[in-house]
Amino acid sequence: MHTYCLAVCEDEQVIREEICGLCGEILENAGIPYEITPFSDAEELGRFIETRGEIFDVLILDIELGSKSGMEFAKELRRKKGRVSIIFLTGYEKYLREGYSVQPVHFLLKPMKKGELEEALLTDWELNHRSRAVLLQKGSRSLNLPLASVLWAETGGNHNVHIVLENGGAEFPISLSELEILLPPGQFVRCHNSYLASLAHVREFKKSTLYMDNGSELPVGRKYYKRFQEAFISYITQ
Repeated sequence: MHTYCLAVCEDEQVIREEICGLCGEILENAGIPYEITPFSDAEELGRFIETRGEIFDVLILDIELGSKSGMEFAKELRRKKGRVSIIFLTGYEKYLREGYSVQPVHFLLKPMKKGELEEALLTDWELNHRSRAVLLQKGSRSLNLPLASVLWAETGGNHNVHIVLENGGAEFPISLSELEILLPPGQFVRCHNSYLASLAHVREFKKSTLYMDNGSELPVGRKYYKRFQEAFISYITQ
């Protein structure tokens, strides 16, 4: 699964640390692997990008920085055809009109609210960075698995898993535990020793049964109940 890489550029240390902490909490709860790199000014961030390349998925930029504002930095980045997502942080609404010229994902007004930051990050992740497919490979076999069409996977015979898709199914020589590691956490969760379900296709969840949106029912194992319940609640409240 892709690691979501964030740069937080804010000149006030207390606010910078707060943003980094909140981003970590939000992404941890969403099951998204992440890396956060803090910067105190745009020049420092610019030098890092020049040296390392455009490795960030999203920049959280305070507009009112020191000698170079976050707005100036964003404009320079766009002139160089930089495609990284940008979230602006500002205490002044007057920047909103100017900021849209660099196509930011979101504006967050200070004092920042966690819910607004969460919405901005998860929307960007969903639209721009979340994996759409997983390539399974074993020996000479390969299977390109479109994640949106996977309803669930179950243990099959001969050390295979049977993957149930919206338009059919597929068998692949891999264990259910191996498949669970390869699929995005927070989207696919084990509900039973023999079943791995896509939360996107769960219509209803009761103590011992999952009701899928295609009309099928899957069992819920006792030892998996609590973990699945927590993942399901987290998913539907995102």
